[in-house]
Amino acid sequence: MKLDLANFRTVAANLPVKGEICDITPAQPSTQTETDTEFVSLIQKVGATSIAEIDRLMTELQLARDFLQSERERIEQETIRYTNLTQMTLFTAKVISDAVSQWQPARNPQPSTPTPHGKGFSPLDQQA
Repeated sequence: MKLDLANFRTVAANLPVKGEICDITPAQPSTQTETDTEFVSLIQKVGATSIAEIDRLMTELQLARDFLQSERERIEQETIRYTNLTQMTLFTAKVISDAVSQWQPARNPQPSTPTPHGKGFSPLDQQA
């Protein structure tokens, strides 16, 4: 004989019992709606933790994204400033180089003209 809740009372009533007999209230099988409600509640509890963690991670990622964008903008500005400084430095070095090249005597110096002391002199001697 198969024992289930439907025929439990019948089986229990036919069993010989010695001693005190307790009145056992029959167990009510849970309805589908109660099971669904409990299941939904459990899913919501588990899901709430996951959703809160995902929201926290999304906030952290947004902050990291904002930081990286501001750093990109800062580096772009620094690069522009460095490029301008480099161009100004090259221009200044060229101006200085041109000016210094005019101070030096030509590569093929002319023979020096004798001075009253009998020694040769160069244009550089006149500046001193």
